[in-house]
Amino acid sequence: MRRGFALVNFIQKLFSGVNPQYLFKSYFFSAVLSITFLYISLQSVTPVFMYLYLIFCGFLFPFASIVWDDFISTIMGDHIIMLPLPFMLLWKVVKIFALYFFTPLIAPVGILYIYFANGFHKRT
Repeated sequence: MRRGFALVNFIQKLFSGVNPQYLFKSYFFSAVLSITFLYISLQSVTPVFMYLYLIFCGFLFPFASIVWDDFISTIMGDHIIMLPLPFMLLWKVVKIFALYFFTPLIAPVGILYIYFANGFHKRT
């Protein structure tokens, strides 16, 4: 019973370490992508693994996008790159698709980053 409480406590700390607006935005995009890909996959015979993968990616997408956004802000600092709107929108779409599909590889880094950056490993 103690182990289950520790897991719930870890998840609460994880979500409390992220800005709620950021989570809402990320979950909105992941829901749109998940629903779109689930709808497309329903049009043909698709293995169950694909459905599980899409749902898994949908839940972990915000943590993968945290890694990307913090990485870019670290590299860019206070600098801004101005691009024409079509190029910027295309880049955003490509970025979101890439993050979504590579979420299982990137999200664990984001989870660890939130856990250690907020000092949750020091608290009881």
